Amino acid sequence: MRRTVAFALAIVLALVPAARAQDDPRAPGSVNRILAVVAPLILAPGDSGSLRLNLTNPYGHRMQNASLNVSVYEYATVETSAPVDATWGHEYPLLQAHQADGTMCRARECRLMAGLPQDILLAGESLLLNFTVLTSYDMPHGSVFAEAAFFLRFWLEFDFNNGTAQSHLRMASRGYFTSAQWDAARADLGPGCTPYNPANRCIGSLNLTRLGVDGIIPDASFGVREGFPLWPFYGLLALIVFFLVLAFLFWVEENPGKYPRVERVWLRFKGRLRRAVRRPGAGKI
Repeated sequence: MRRTVAFALAIVLALVPAARAQDDPRAPGSVNRILAVVAPLILAPGDSGSLRLNLTNPYGHRMQNASLNVSVYEYATVETSAPVDATWGHEYPLLQAHQADGTMCRARECRLMAGLPQDILLAGESLLLNFTVLTSYDMPHGSVFAEAAFFLRFWLEFDFNNGTAQSHLRMASRGYFTSAQWDAARADLGPGCTPYNPANRCIGSLNLTRLGVDGIIPDASFGVREGFPLWPFYGLLALIVFFLVLAFLFWVEENPGKYPRVERVWLRFKGRLRRAVRRPGAGKI
């Protein structure tokens, strides 16, 4: 009997931290599971494609009035990078998505969820979101052998009640903060930042209070580069066919009588070819 009670108590104690983490909306283990890209997207210049996201409620309570914004903020290659902001001298890339009010967003920033009262995610529920990425030929992009990517940042807000208090939470990805803001949040930790302390909104070596958010969700990206040209494959195929035909003709020449018509055409062609390449005056003394 004592062993049974001890075993049951051990199970309860093991479940308590998980339940607390599920009730705490700022717990890193939960925040990291909120947003995820379903599949990577790589486009050729001038093409468009759909980027799909999974928005998941990892908590034991529902998320209400959820609002999610996505925007393009940076272009980068292996050698260089550039901000996609007011100084960006190109119309593209653009995002295209249906708005909650029925209108179509076509800009560098779109709201995928409007934050209306009906935008509710129940505990453990996932919602598939998608938007279209539009590109052009004249915008910067990668080459056949050089990768180039555009980075996307996300801003998420929702209301959350874990049974004790109603709170409005704001979560953002790394792209919303400058390097100076990020470094300051890492340098000015203050008391209670290590280990994780919900009261001070700190996660390890990052002070969320300095950043003004309740959690850091991941960035995303899409690639734009030129596709490998098809002409080398067509050229290789043509060479293979040419040498196969040439091998067959030589075989016909070495086996007279097998294909007489092909043999006559081939010998006639060889004779004309010899006369054509013979130099004027060849053979004269």
